[in-house]
Amino acid sequence: MNPAHTTGAHGAAVYYGDPGAPHVLRVFLELRDPGSRRMAEGLLGTFRAGADEGRFVVRFHFAAVLDDTVGGSGSRDALAALGAASDAGQGSFMEYLAALFAAQPFPPGAEDRFADREALLDVAGRVEGLRSPDFDRKVTDGTYLPWAGQVVANFAEFGIVGTPAVRYDEEDLAVGGPDDTPVVAPADFLRRIAA
Repeated sequence: MNPAHTTGAHGAAVYYGDPGAPHVLRVFLELRDPGSRRMAEGLLGTFRAGADEGRFVVRFHFAAVLDDTVGGSGSRDALAALGAASDAGQGSFMEYLAALFAAQPFPPGAEDRFADREALLDVAGRVEGLRSPDFDRKVTDGTYLPWAGQVVANFAEFGIVGTPAVRYDEEDLAVGGPDDTPVVAPADFLRRIAA
């Protein structure tokens, strides 16, 4: 069972925008990764605006390296909750994604708060209209945990060695984020994809 607005084998990418858009922006993230948070804070709104304008469709791919290296299950649990948000609509997915990054535990190994489903529901309460009996049940029951496992397993197929990463059509774009590297400004990002 895959959430709405997913595509590819096992629904391994969550898309935002029109799947028929002329270009594809692939965004590779991990929900417990501080670098992914920095990039999302700087560029997520730009990605959303570009998709809303029909310039490209965004396909999100998610890793769970921190679950495997520092322990816990927060990246997978938060991803499963994001699947439930995608069922509620593309806008709800994007807003919940931003809210999760804003609430990201730090440092990632100190506290695996995203493994607590009540904490995930609490963050969802910050997204207008997201909480519902259906959404809450899917999060509480872990409905999309098997799907989240498939998404994480699929991540390796792209040859991405770390998050965050961005690929526009077949071109890898350096956008910053990991190891405190500055995130590229939205205007610079837009210039790169217009070239």
